[in-house]
Amino acid sequence: MPVYLLAATKPAARRGLSLAVLLAAMIACARPEPDEAMLADQRGRPPNVLLITVDTLRADHLGAYGYPRPTSPEIDALAAEGVLFTDALTPVPTTAPALAALLTGRHIDEHGVRDNHATLPESLATIGEAFATAGYETAGFYGNGAVRAGFGQGLGVFEPFGPNWFFDDSAGTAKAIAWLRRAKQPWFLWLHYMNPHGPYRSSPPERSAGLTFPDTPELVRQLPLAPGNYALQAIPKYQRLRDQTRIVDYLRRYDGEIIGTDLEIGALRRELEGSGLLRRTLIVLTADHGESLGEEGYYFQHGHFLNQASLRVPLILSHPLLPQGRQLDLPVSLLDVFPTVATLAGLRRPEGGAGQDLTAALRDGASGAGPERDRSRMAYTVTSAGLVSIRRGRFELQGSFSQGGTADKPENLKLLDHASAPPQSLPIGSEPQIRAELQRELRLGARQVRRPPPGASAPSGRKTRAADEKRLRALGYID
Repeated sequence: MPVYLLAATKPAARRGLSLAVLLAAMIACARPEPDEAMLADQRGRPPNVLLITVDTLRADHLGAYGYPRPTSPEIDALAAEGVLFTDALTPVPTTAPALAALLTGRHIDEHGVRDNHATLPESLATIGEAFATAGYETAGFYGNGAVRAGFGQGLGVFEPFGPNWFFDDSAGTAKAIAWLRRAKQPWFLWLHYMNPHGPYRSSPPERSAGLTFPDTPELVRQLPLAPGNYALQAIPKYQRLRDQTRIVDYLRRYDGEIIGTDLEIGALRRELEGSGLLRRTLIVLTADHGESLGEEGYYFQHGHFLNQASLRVPLILSHPLLPQGRQLDLPVSLLDVFPTVATLAGLRRPEGGAGQDLTAALRDGASGAGPERDRSRMAYTVTSAGLVSIRRGRFELQGSFSQGGTADKPENLKLLDHASAPPQSLPIGSEPQIRAELQRELRLGARQVRRPPPGASAPSGRKTRAADEKRLRALGYID
């Protein structure tokens, strides 16, 4: 009988065979065993799990989500073999806070990662720890330096793709394949690809040179170069591509970045297929957030606005025992990845948190009316914009809150109707009942987002090393 130690048992408590550790193990053994893995094979063996997160990947720039240009044949094939969620959102359009939410199934008031130079607290249980305590061999490789040591809790190997923050995703694929060839089953591997993130020069321009775009005045319009990394109606400083100033040139290069990462995903999948591992592997593909490509006058950036371009992410799950080619339009979130994957692999689900287990929908194809349709999803910025939004069904309410004092009165309220794409802005006085309900949730959400977790230090009080600051600036995270 396998022994599942409590996922909340942290490194400080595991340094010796203390009474607390022994007691935790006894409690874990006394609890009911987790259900058999939904994706166990005929011999009862749990699945391997490959979690792929892609930095700055818009769902609507993938063929599987309706994009007309050939940016993602490998991802599209993965979707055709599995289940695709059409309405997946990130809770925050900034890398480290978004990945902290994915890894823990918790919002920012609990995980406390409020910027891209923060570390995930050891006091929180992560998906990596859940797999490690269940006996999986674990590893993680990442291409974004905003991912720090704390994000690798529970992972036996946790390494960047290379020695700095600027390298091609192929380096990560090579490391992952080398690890897979020596890993024992079952294994859990997390790979965080970086290429779609700006500046858009990781992938050779030849890859996207053949992509065609409409010859419209908007796309051929030239933008001025901004002096800093945050600007409206301008090209951010870190995104500059030599003398290119036309909007279409940057759109093409962004798509080229996706093509580059898609090629790496294909190479990884072929490795699994060639080694016979694919039939035992659950592949989960998603992104930390999207990218604004001109929405609200915000070009080639993310983090300051809560628009669909920045919040909507792909979410695809593929395994031979899951339905093939199924699309579900349920409202889901990155927060749902941990509890869902835990159930599919037969791990004990994390306690608490805001994530939901999506396995019933995966199994039954539920995408009609039901309690999940009434789910409210909160999103927020961690920048000076101070934005919070609540979306339920077709309606979304956004508001801004000052950084000081209490969050009792939202300002600059915006009511959106997602019945059409892009969503339409409604007069704030319309839909009074749903607006009042969402406004109550918005106030509660703002307090939740603004309140530091107990015992956590404020990120603003942390000094950033000069080398890290230079890299953060080069990636557009700071001015």
